[in-house]
Formats: sequence, structure tokens, C-alpha cells
Amino acid sequence: MSFRSKLLSASLLSIGLAWGASAFAAGPSVSVPSTADATGKVMVRGADLAAYKNVTVRIMHVKLTPIDTVIQVGADGRFVLPFEPPISGAYTVVVFDSNGQQVGQGNFGHFR
Repeated sequence: MSFRSKLLSASLLSIGLAWGASAFAAGPSVSVPSTADATGKVMVRGADLAAYKNVTVRIMHVKLTPIDTVIQVGADGRFVLPFEPPISGAYTVVVFDSNGQQVGQGNFGHFR
């Protein structure tokens, strides 16, 4: 293999690795468990968000007015919001960043 083809192969490998790494870069994520824990609370979690920025967590149920809670993201880009569902049924959680862009969502059910 000539020097030129080795250089070309190395360059292409570097470009491929760079593209692959960017494809796996962590974006904002939201985690919502499917049911409440033993204490009756649902822990809504977010990660890989902008540090010290506010996010809005909107919790919706067909029989309730949507509940919006603003929470500040920690230095590590994470937040945890404990929520105790007031009534039984299916809930949807949507999280928005400080610009109003949706960064994640999830659903959970609560049964008494």
C-alpha cells in the first residue's frame, strides 16, 4: 500500500469516526416512569440540558387543567421533579426548554 493510499485511508477513517461521534452526541433527554413509586410519587427526570436554565414541565390529565411547573436545571444539566398525581388515570408529561422548544415527553398511569 502506497503512502498516498495510507494517508487517504487514515483521513477517511478520521472523518468517519468524527461523524459517528457526533451522531451519538447526547441531546436533552426526559425520563418518566410508567407508574408512581411506593410513596405515590412520579419522578420526572431530565438530563443533558443547559445548566442553570429554566425548563417547564407540563403534566396533563384529561380531567385536569394542565399543571405547569418551572424548575431550574442544575450545574450538571439535570433536574428531578417529584409529582404526586391527584387523581387516578393516564397522564402525559411534556418538557420545554427556556425557549419554549419541546425537549422530551413521556406518559404514566396512576391507579389507587
